[in-house]
Amino acid sequence: MSKATGIENNEEVGELSEVLRKNKRMTEQDGIKGTIEEELYDVLYYVLALANVYGIDLERSFEMKEEINRLKWKK
Repeated sequence: MSKATGIENNEEVGELSEVLRKNKRMTEQDGIKGTIEEELYDVLYYVLALANVYGIDLERSFEMKEEINRLKWKK
């Protein structure tokens, strides 16, 4: 993986937006191809890859951001 992974993730987010607009869900008949489920997987894959490229501890980042949001919306 390279830092270009961020660009690839942008493409996947665009594809996710498209299937969300169409509300295309996975079915037993049609499978996962071209669905919200497939595109969510792709976005998550590239997010995890980016975290790996930059050496980011996502669990720690998630906990820190959750605390920020908790304090922000506590008002």
